[in-house]
This record gives sequence, C-alpha cells and structure tokens, in this order.
Amino acid sequence: MKLGLILSIGVIFGLMGCKTTEWSDEAVPAVVVNFNSEAKEEIAGIINQVMPGANVKLAQDIFSNDHRLFIQKQAMIVDGNPVQGRITEMPRKFELHHLEDTCFLVDDKTKDAYLLSLVQCKPK
Repeated sequence: MKLGLILSIGVIFGLMGCKTTEWSDEAVPAVVVNFNSEAKEEIAGIINQVMPGANVKLAQDIFSNDHRLFIQKQAMIVDGNPVQGRITEMPRKFELHHLEDTCFLVDDKTKDAYLLSLVQCKPK
C-alpha cells in the first residue's frame, strides 16, 4: 500500500518536471533531425496533454521544414451535422526551439515550454 502511494507520488512529480515555464530567450527556432515514431509520439503526448480531447494525429514530416505547428480543433458531428456550427476558435500554435543540446516544444498561447527528451533538433 505504501509502496503504491510512493510510486504514485513519484510519477506525479516526474510528470510535473516535464513542463517548464522558464526557458531562455537565447533559444532559437529549430527543425527536427532523424525524426522517428518515438519522437512523434512524445510531441503528440504533450499536445494531447495541453489540449485535452484533441487526440492529435501528426504527420511524419512535422517540424522538418518549419519550426511552427498549428493544431485546429475539428467540429463535433452528430447525425451528420456540426453540433456548434462553425469553429470560431483560432488554431493553437506550437513552436520547436533549440537551446544548447536541448529541444523544447513551446505553446504559443501560454508560453509554456516542454522539454523534449526523444526529439533531436538543430537550429533552423
């Protein structure tokens, strides 16, 4: 029982460490290098965490030519009709940045930066 509680607390603190709100102004826009499925899953996991219910499916070539990624919500469809009519919310913008040997995914809306441990990138 105690071991389960300790492990749960450790996981919670571990996940909290993945997000950082203080990243340097010295970080520069970046593009990916040697992009693989694990790196794509890491980025999708962060976006799904930031945008609950988004369930994003990312293209294989994201961040290969540009440091920006725009995510647009899809309209909910019931019986072939949109539930709320058109989508009025602007797309969410994420940017890939490089600082020293580290890559960050930055949410442009909140300015939160997420450390990417599986993504290799280089300055654009």
